[in-house]
Amino acid sequence: MNAELAAASLGTEFRGRPRKLTHARALALSGGPFDLPVWPEKNLHTDRDAAREAGLAEIVVSGTQWVGYTVGLLVELCGPAWFAHGEIEHRITRSVPIDETLMPVATLAARESVPSGVRVVFSVRCENGAGEQVLVGKASCLLPVGSER
Repeated sequence: MNAELAAASLGTEFRGRPRKLTHARALALSGGPFDLPVWPEKNLHTDRDAAREAGLAEIVVSGTQWVGYTVGLLVELCGPAWFAHGEIEHRITRSVPIDETLMPVATLAARESVPSGVRVVFSVRCENGAGEQVLVGKASCLLPVGSER
């Protein structure tokens, strides 16, 4: 657990760094294996025509990217304990186009002492540049005794 989390009151909001979702990153994540005979694979995350065939106006970035940004913030807050004891439940609430900037946010909702340490609970979200939520959910992590860093 980092010092900022250790000192935080319930309701404290933690913000990750803003991240721009570029076309290059979308291709790397959603384009399939790099050694395909024809790379990238054409899908709604890599190809405008495929996106239009799926009923979208433009390419949309895979939600896996901003789920990862949200988990990254939780790792910053909880430290290595996240990998063994962290849980997240989330829902993607809207599509995100290429070149949008997103920011993960975690709000401390609960802190409970348990025999093996402290369990922290967060409400989580990821926001676009207009402040609209593109991901909402909750996360928790058991911080074992001695996991302070």
